[in-house]
Amino acid sequence: MTIEADLKSIAVAIKQPAFKKEQDTFFDKYVNEFDEGDENKLIYTTIHNEYQELVEGLLTKEVGEELLVRVCEGMEAFIEASKESAPSQDIVEAIDIMSSMGEFLAFKGTMVYKRKEKMNAAAASLNIDGKKVPVIDLDGVMGTLGDLQGAQGDEGWDRVAHDAVLQIVLDMKKSDKEDARYARYRIALDMPVDQARDCFGPDVPIETSKEWTLSEYVKDFSLVRENAPCDWVFRMEFSFPWIIRYLMSMPQEMHLRVKMRLDFPSPGDISWVEAPYDIKTNSCLESQGVMRVRAWVMHSDPSDDKKTILTMMEKHPGKGSWLMPDAQLINTVAWPQQNCRKFKKSGFFKQKYGEDGQG
Repeated sequence: MTIEADLKSIAVAIKQPAFKKEQDTFFDKYVNEFDEGDENKLIYTTIHNEYQELVEGLLTKEVGEELLVRVCEGMEAFIEASKESAPSQDIVEAIDIMSSMGEFLAFKGTMVYKRKEKMNAAAASLNIDGKKVPVIDLDGVMGTLGDLQGAQGDEGWDRVAHDAVLQIVLDMKKSDKEDARYARYRIALDMPVDQARDCFGPDVPIETSKEWTLSEYVKDFSLVRENAPCDWVFRMEFSFPWIIRYLMSMPQEMHLRVKMRLDFPSPGDISWVEAPYDIKTNSCLESQGVMRVRAWVMHSDPSDDKKTILTMMEKHPGKGSWLMPDAQLINTVAWPQQNCRKFKKSGFFKQKYGEDGQG
């Protein structure tokens, strides 16, 4: 069997109710022992050893000792080989479990994250620049918006704007659960989906993508850390005129967390969720200035495989703002077409796809 197949077996095992129950019980018992300080207390090692024994015992019962040994020996090479093609979410979760079991720093990071997750669950919002900002669960957003992305037809959606030049359609839909609306932007890109992934996908090397992603308003974009495969924290530095920063409450710099999934919400799709991120508390925010939680899906145009449909969704208050009427929201997503044009002129594009894009 391959390491990928072995990791899939582990992914199935860690989703079993019995495994989840044992793991959650362990986290609840020890999560308050950990903090972010550099000091590694003696008790940390004791707790980590207990976690190793727990997880190893549970997984051995499910998949066998021989499989676990193979994964431990081959996982590093598998991760290195997966840098150009991100693994599935199930495999990412399996790698995370194995890393936390075998590496102390990965385990400590997991425990610190679980502690903050517990604290944030108790406090539904954070104080950011004097304002209460809702804290959100990024995986929950991926699921909720994924359900709406995958909804067939246009039932319940109202057409708000259509820009034929930008090839963007904006529809809006009221939430059934709260006083909010979902905005859905469908952007037609004149490139096949493999090129669109290189242009817009968050797994493209950051220094490479700067050739087409930086603009007069986005001054810099850098990787702060990689939490796990397909899970990044970025820092963005803006260069907006002061009047826009004032009216839109836009910071000059902010952090953004991005999580990516393949074959979601449908086979062949490439999806990612991005959210404003408070790096001090490791919390994803519902919004910061005009930046909101956004869910993206890329898939090949069913009527033309040389084109790509890029769909973006975000949540808005139930009542629109006079600063940005609904019909003008379409202008906030004009940048993908601009990036697309710059991408086709880039050295990366010409080297990989040739001057005519057929390489």
